[in-house]
Amino acid sequence: MQLPLKKIILIFILPAVYLGCNLNEYDPSTYKPKAKTDFGQILFSLPKKYWNHPIGNELNSQFERLNKATPLPYEKYFEIDFIVPENLVNKLKNKSCIVVVKIDPSQPSFIKPTYIRDLWANGQLVAELSFKNTDRALHYFSTSSSELIKEINTFYFKSILMGYSKNNIINTNTYKKFKLNIKAPKEMKLNKKSEHFWWFSQLEMKKDQNGTHEIQKGIVIYNSPYTSENQFTINYQQQIRDSISRMYLKGTTKDSYMISRNDDLAPMQSEAMYINNKYVFKTTGAWKMVNDKMGGPFINYAFLSENNREIINIDGYVYAPNFEKSKLIRELEAIIYSALN
Repeated sequence: MQLPLKKIILIFILPAVYLGCNLNEYDPSTYKPKAKTDFGQILFSLPKKYWNHPIGNELNSQFERLNKATPLPYEKYFEIDFIVPENLVNKLKNKSCIVVVKIDPSQPSFIKPTYIRDLWANGQLVAELSFKNTDRALHYFSTSSSELIKEINTFYFKSILMGYSKNNIINTNTYKKFKLNIKAPKEMKLNKKSEHFWWFSQLEMKKDQNGTHEIQKGIVIYNSPYTSENQFTINYQQQIRDSISRMYLKGTTKDSYMISRNDDLAPMQSEAMYINNKYVFKTTGAWKMVNDKMGGPFINYAFLSENNREIINIDGYVYAPNFEKSKLIRELEAIIYSALN
């Protein structure tokens, strides 16, 4: 039976009416859930037979390494979990970071990791890694996990920075000198400054089962003349950090001041890297107060100024004795990272 022409026209017109009369305005992202802000948690989609296999063991070893800048018992850099691939989309597709691992003999010998943003949820990163066999998968995770970790951290930093602004007290005080556009929370306050030193911090009060406690997140910026490549070493960076801290970062009494620990329980660690083609010497470790009971983790980026005549150090420290530190130090590293973007 043939439909009358008027009914055919109505069949095509009605869907457009229900979609708002303008199909060009349709945005599929508005219908996706918002990803969780569970930064630091990584979900691996992997067949169950590999969870307690050398592949699963290697993933635990690489991603759940202990952060010795945090107090005992040490916190992990990441918390990872596994899910079988067939349950991923229906149960946990709104996780912020998902790594899909495929092992298939039909795959080519090497495929570069694929990174997809906002696949199942807005504000999400999905990494897909395909391997021809288990030996190739194990080799990749044992030798090249740092590449995946770098991509994940960059995603975390950019996600965190979406909640910050360039209109902040740090840029008000330092932009003219360094020409760095730093993103930071509006709650940051200036504590102290001199010709080559600026100290900012953000204080908040948070409750746990024992009451209300203080959390302090600090950003310290200082610069010094660049004279030698030896300045990009742990020894030099500790010396200059401690000399600056002793002079400016005082505790509750006149004879108390911040110092780096760098001992067996809290060794300083370093990493040389490039961010947007800029050489950065990164140090991490724990700090304590001489003649006081305060302490916590810190992270420090050292890099050359625009004219290559000075070293700029941006240091982030956390004081949060009653709470986990990893989330807080990641937020500070995002602020420091923004100076190089």
